[in-house]
Formats: sequence, C-alpha cells, structure tokens
Amino acid sequence: MRGTSSAAAEPNVSPAAPRDLYLEVYINDVSTGLIGKFTQLADGTLVATVEELREVGLRATDSARTAEGLVRLDALPNVGVRIDEPTQRLFVTSTDEARVPRSIDAGGAGSTVDVKPQSSFGAVLNYSLLASTNSLVDQNVKLFQGLAGSYDARLFSPFGTISQSFTTNYSNSPWDRFTRLNTSWSYSDPESLITYRGGDLISGGLPWTRPVYLGGFQVQRNFALRPDLVTMPLPSFSGTAAVPSTVEIYSHNTRAYSGDLAPGPFRIDNLPVTAGAGEARVVLRDSLGQETVADLPFYASSRLLREGLLDFSTELGYPRRNFGIESDDYDGRLMGAATARYGLTDWLTLEGHVEGGTDLHNGGLGVAFPLGSFGVGSFAAAASEYNGETGSLINASLELQLERWSLFGRTQRTFGQYEDIGSITAIPNTGRNAPKSFHAGVPRTLDQVTLSVPTPFEASSLSLLFTNLEYANGDTSRIAGISYSQQLFERSTFFSTGFKDFGSHGGFGLFAGISVPLGGDISATTALDHGRNGTRLVTDVARSERLENGSVAWRLHSSEGTTPDRSVAVSYRAPVARMEVGVQQIGQGLRATGQLDGALVLAGGGVFASNRIDDAFAVVDVGAPNVEVLHQNRHVGKTDRHGRILVPGLNAYEPNTISIDPSNLPVDTDIASTTQVVVPADRSGVVADFGVDTSPSAALVRFVDGRGNPLEAGVQGHLLTGSGGEFVIGYDGEAYLRQLLAQNAVEIDRLDGTTCSARFEFQAVRGQQVVVEDVPCV
Repeated sequence: MRGTSSAAAEPNVSPAAPRDLYLEVYINDVSTGLIGKFTQLADGTLVATVEELREVGLRATDSARTAEGLVRLDALPNVGVRIDEPTQRLFVTSTDEARVPRSIDAGGAGSTVDVKPQSSFGAVLNYSLLASTNSLVDQNVKLFQGLAGSYDARLFSPFGTISQSFTTNYSNSPWDRFTRLNTSWSYSDPESLITYRGGDLISGGLPWTRPVYLGGFQVQRNFALRPDLVTMPLPSFSGTAAVPSTVEIYSHNTRAYSGDLAPGPFRIDNLPVTAGAGEARVVLRDSLGQETVADLPFYASSRLLREGLLDFSTELGYPRRNFGIESDDYDGRLMGAATARYGLTDWLTLEGHVEGGTDLHNGGLGVAFPLGSFGVGSFAAAASEYNGETGSLINASLELQLERWSLFGRTQRTFGQYEDIGSITAIPNTGRNAPKSFHAGVPRTLDQVTLSVPTPFEASSLSLLFTNLEYANGDTSRIAGISYSQQLFERSTFFSTGFKDFGSHGGFGLFAGISVPLGGDISATTALDHGRNGTRLVTDVARSERLENGSVAWRLHSSEGTTPDRSVAVSYRAPVARMEVGVQQIGQGLRATGQLDGALVLAGGGVFASNRIDDAFAVVDVGAPNVEVLHQNRHVGKTDRHGRILVPGLNAYEPNTISIDPSNLPVDTDIASTTQVVVPADRSGVVADFGVDTSPSAALVRFVDGRGNPLEAGVQGHLLTGSGGEFVIGYDGEAYLRQLLAQNAVEIDRLDGTTCSARFEFQAVRGQQVVVEDVPCV
C-alpha cells in the first residue's frame, strides 16, 4: 500500500508554498527519539532527503524520488504518514521491510578521551651490563674475564624519535669492540595512521614474502596508533524486536554487551570476540520477560582486513648484511619494496607485494578469505626475474577449527630460479661455526602442518606437527613432532615434547617433565632431556620476579649429564635498576656473574634513574616533595625533593590516568586538579605538570549582605583587581579566590538580579590557609 500525508489540525487545507517542518518521528506509535527535517509541498505532500530518512529509520526507494533527488513519503511502499502539527510529531506506520535496521556497535566507539598524542623533549638510555669472572678454581688465569654491554639510546621530541642501539665488549684491553646495531629516526601521524622511518629498518612483508634489513626510508601504515580500531572483520547479528526489549551478548561465557532495543529491525555489528573460533550468544528479552536466544558460531582472524581498510608498507634503501656482527656492512645495490593489503569486502582480502632493484624484479598477488565459521584460507603466487633467469612461487595456507580440533597447514613451492632481495644480497656464512641449516636462497619446498587433537582427559592438550623443508642447495629437513600436556593435582602440570628429523641432518629429541607450584611465587620443575648431546636430568626451583620495586627473585638450576651445569642466581628490582648476581659451575669450572639493567632519563628538567623503559613514560611535576603519585590508581611512588617523579610503563597512544594524593601538600598550596589524562607518543615521554602553587595569593573569603547574613550559594562573582577572574559563592557565603592583591575589589550578581560590591585586604601567611571573615557586599 502507499501512505498519505495529512495535517491533523486542518486536514483539508494545503499550504500555499513549500515550508520546512521539524517533527519528532514516531514509527508504529513508538518514538524514535529523533527529530527529522521535512518539507511540505504546496499540495501537502511531505518530502525529505535520502540521508534524513535513513537517519530516522526509513528505507528510501528509487521509485519515490523526485527530479530534485528528494523522496516523497507518500510514494514509499508499505509506509503511511500522519502529521500532528500541535505537538510537532510525525506518525509513521511501516512494515519491517520498509525500515532501515537500527545499527548497534557492540564493540563500542573506543576511547572517548579527546586528548591528542603528546611528546616532550628528552632522552633515554637503556643499558644492560654483564660482568663475569674466569674460573674461580684455576689459579693460573686472571680472575676478571670481561664486561659486555648492550645499549639503546633515543632522543625524542614532537618531531619524532632518533634511536641508536649498540653493544660493547671490554676484556683485558681497553674497549676492544664496539658494534653498532640500529640507527633510525621515526615519526608517527595518528591522524593518517602512518609511520615514517629513516635509517636502519625492516621491510614490510606478507606470510609468503621474506622481510629484509635495509638502510633507507620507509612509509608504513600503523594501525597500532589507534588501539581502539578493530582491523579484522567481526561477526554481526540481525533481527526484529516486536516490542521494547533488551539485548545481551555473551562471548566465552562472559557478558560483553548489554543495551536497550526499540521495536523494529536491528543489526548488531562488531560483536566483541577474540581471534580464533568461538560462539557468541545473543539474548533478547522483551518487556514481558520472554527470551529469545541465538547462538552464532564465528571464526575471527587477523589474516583478514575489514571492508575498506588498507594496510601498506613501502621501503627504499640498501640491504644490510651481518647484522649484529658488523656495524656498517651494506650491499651497494639500491633496492625497494612495496606491500599492500586491502579489505575488498569482509570476506575477501587482497594482497600484493613487489620488490626489486638492480637486475631484480619480483612481484606477486594473493587473497585471503574466510571458510564460513570454521577458518580462513589463503592463496598467493609470485614471479621473479634476475640476470635473465626467471622463477615463480606459489603459497597456500589453511586455518581450521572445529570444536576442540584445530588445524594449521601451509605449503609453498618455488619453480625455476626464484629470487628475492634476501637471496641475492646475503653473503653465505661458510665458517666453521656457521649453522648447517642456514641457506640464503628461497626454499624450494616448505610444508607445515600442526594438528591439535582433543583427548579424553580434562585439562590436557595433544599436538602433532610436521615440517618438510627443502633448502635452495638441496638439503632437506623432514621433522615430525608431538607434544602433550596434562594438568595434575594442585595445579601441577606434566609436559612432554618429542621430535624426529627424517631429512639430511637426522636427529632425535625428547623433553619430558613435571612442573609443581610451591606457593609464594615459587615453582619447581624437573625434566628429562634427551638429544644429540646425550641424556640430562634438569631441575629448576625458582621464585618469579614481580614488576614492583623491591621484588626479590632467585633461581636454582641443575643439569646433570655428561657435563654437569649447576647455577644459583638472585635478583633484586630497585627503583633505579635491576641487579642480579650468580654463580655457575660447568664441568670443573666455576665462575661468578653480575648483571645490571636500567635506564637513565633526561626529561622534564631533571635526570632520573629507572628500570628499563621500552615504551612511553611521564615525568610528573607536582612542585612539592613527598607527594604520592598514582598511575591508573596504582601507587607509583612519592615525589623527590624537587617535587618530581618518573612514571614508567605508560601505554603509547592510549589514555593514561595520572593522579596525585593532595593530603601531603602544604595547607596553603593551590592546585587546579588532582588528575590528568595523558596520551604519550611511541617511545617518548610527556611532562604532567599539575601546576601546584606552593606560595599562592589565595584565600577563603566569606561574603555577607548588609544585615550580616551569608550570601546565597551558587551566585557568581567577579574579581575587579589584579588579573581579574570569576568565582562562585559556596555554602555559608564562602568563596575561594586566587591571584589576590593587598587591596581587592569584587562585584557579585545576586539572585534577585541586583549587583553588590565588596572590598577587602589580603596578606599571605606562609604555611597557613588565609581566611577572610565577614566581608560585607552592598
């Protein structure tokens, strides 16, 4: 049927000219809570834009559109409308087919804190120092063996972060070896979700490509800049509510969402689930208490991108070789690479990769797609040309999960002379200590299968794996393995792993044991290890280390076999560093070791010693000593004599709440707020200045009227002297005024509409809260 439009107050009168109406929309006698903009034409017909109708929940059809692109409401199929002008309401009768389902984002809109990422100026030096003696029982050698150190230094600013990592070694001579690791600059733009890097970097890649180290420049999509952004497709649910209802969503037996539903069709998007297979339960409960339950099996995977999302990485530079061994070993040929993934739909992700340079051309395409609610599949093909030789590659993978069974399979084949940047720029290590399984060329064959099998026993797992690898030089490895674990009494666990190599290298290994918690963060593990070097009985008793300052941990280790290996170590986590000392016996030798891990920070006008800082941090400046500081409501420490404290462990690009306890502040201090929310940039620091004024020109002033009665609470006043400012009168006529002078004048707006004036004197008293009593305002 087609609906008609009429005016409730004057049903037979049409307006002389078109007019705009703003009406509250009711659909099937239930308010949508929305006000729509409509136009009433000269003949009384209502029209609206397509976007306006979609917002209020009506589906526009092409047959109802006018030449101007508007939609006639009386031409919408299965829709009837009636205007009630006195109440400015539009009543719509409609079937579900004519309505746009109400969209509900069960995943939420992410953080609502509107704070842009920040970065101050500063520097951080992370260090790890390891000292060791020679044998303590051999009197013919010098006691000191040497000192090794690894370092990670960075300078950060609003313009990016410059990083430099390196290692040093010291023995009997001066610093005899310095090895540079990474030197790079990076800058991230949270608006575009792009990170720019220059210097040493790792190229982007896909499961069927091989990333390489380059010295050059990179432009890369970085979804980590938006922690609230879900990149993989999530399941959705559609339905219709006949009456007002509530909806609850359960995932992994935990309620993940709850909300109200108005009558009509609805669609729930972004069901909050985790990666892998599972089942979401949607429970609809109407106003009469009747329930409708729907179970939705799903499979979510990071291999897929949501529709419309683009992930990419582009690089240009010189391939780096012998990383960690040589400081400046770069191939002289300029190489480039580009990688992209695009969510064409929620069920199809496109992949592409190209790389090349001097005499090398390589490129390929791939797809990834869901397999219903059971898993994800992918397929890719690539080809290369190098010095006139051509080759190709195909790769396919499969992820499946059905109830307690799970399967991962991957197969890859190369044909001809398939080459990539890694294969043509790597220098084969042919030294005596070179690993036999290392080959720079792309493997000719790669097959991987992992199967998790349910067992008849509770709290147990059984996994089977097989890897078939044929290297570029023809060597093969065909490894079959099995692992099993079983939870026993008192949270103890039995575990075992075995493998057999049927390829060129041969080999067999078995590792089995039991782990028993002893309480108080102490656990014991004993295991039997059988491999190429014989059979060993390994026993460990350890107390795990906590992240809190003051944590003490220790470990006793014994490995009994052909060559005994025994050690004892104790560690302590202080506020300024982590320290560990130990003694180790290997065979007849005995040596002592010591390790120191920490960081030095220059930021916020001070120098701080801390444990390692690998992510973001804040320098909290309170302006007063001995003030307790909290991060996410967890105690961090107290400010030093300069009123500052370093707060490590902040999450980059996420809101971090930092607060202070004002109870230890002097009574005469002035503080604007006790809580701040900061969003630091990656690997940088921010200064959280709480603006505490320890010598404020402030006082508590009590205002009265001409009869001596306190002024009304809630009235507003204006400070006329000094820098001015507004204030509000509280209970008993009291107001807290800042930036006072020796002589002060104010005006106060009374509730009766009149204005009164007052004058008073002020004199600061160190260590006391100044109170000015009974100031008349007339």
